[in-house]
Amino acid sequence: MAEMTPATALRRLKQAHANLKKARQALRMAREDPAFGPKALDAGWDALVQAHKIMAEIPRSAVDEEVMGQQLSVQRYATSLLVRLRRLLRKGEVGADDLDDEGDDE
Repeated sequence: MAEMTPATALRRLKQAHANLKKARQALRMAREDPAFGPKALDAGWDALVQAHKIMAEIPRSAVDEEVMGQQLSVQRYATSLLVRLRRLLRKGEVGADDLDDEGDDE
């Protein structure tokens, strides 16, 4: 396997971010149709697992300031998704305030 470059790391992180966004869209679908809740929870969890795997696979040699900035962004988004998944699991549904992109109160 070839050594990972910062450009490759950025591409992988952006892919992880896109997958997390798709999981957030699944939460919106669960709000419209509560029967979709378990599928949204599974999709969200899978996206979190994949994102953390991608972040863990980036070697120090592929890290620069831009990669670290993107990793911070992915981690913040993943944390936000995890909070929403936790609420979904607790409530059995997703409320409109859970889907607001502005800040988390937990």
